[in-house]
Amino acid sequence: MLCLKSMAIYPKVMLYRQNPNICAAELDGEICLFDPNKAEYLSLNSIGSAIWNLLAEAIDKGAIVAELLECYEVEKATCQSEVEAFLKDATDQGLVLQESIL
Repeated sequence: MLCLKSMAIYPKVMLYRQNPNICAAELDGEICLFDPNKAEYLSLNSIGSAIWNLLAEAIDKGAIVAELLECYEVEKATCQSEVEAFLKDATDQGLVLQESIL
């Protein structure tokens, strides 16, 4: 007889962090990025720079949103949407790495 135990299913948590291969420097309060593999240069605005700085250590999207809501006057839904867009673009460009954990 086969006995199946009930298993709790935990959602995966996606963590994001800066790609260590990307060179970053602060210039006039904003972050400038350089990808040496593509020879591409990118300048982040103040909000993008704040997100980049939060990505110095692995962090989940919810924690990024929570930190930004503490610092900026913005609606939560707008903040979530903008953070998702930033993370998608940065991940697609290889600037940010992501990993899932249980």
